[in-house]
Amino acid sequence: MDFPVIVTAIFGAFVVFGGVMGYVKAASRASLIAGSITGGLLLLSAFLISRGSTAGTILGLAVSLLLLSQFAPSLLKKFKVMPNLLMVVLGCITVGTLIFSFFK
Repeated sequence: MDFPVIVTAIFGAFVVFGGVMGYVKAASRASLIAGSITGGLLLLSAFLISRGSTAGTILGLAVSLLLLSQFAPSLLKKFKVMPNLLMVVLGCITVGTLIFSFFK
């Protein structure tokens, strides 16, 4: 399996898991919905990348950048490891991997 597929799928799984944990811990339906949608899109992106589709890379980049734009400002305001730091680190790794694979 290709490295960008693995990285994107792992990020997608963490996002879905984070949405579920947000719902369980804080009864936040918004976390559950947002995590399920964005995580699902990242998993779809990983599937499309595995099939050789450029659209999968673009989708993964778009969703990852969207998540970074949500969690990076929160990380700067309050330095919380969970979920902010984890999401920023995984998002940066995913974006870097996808950009590298896109121009490769």
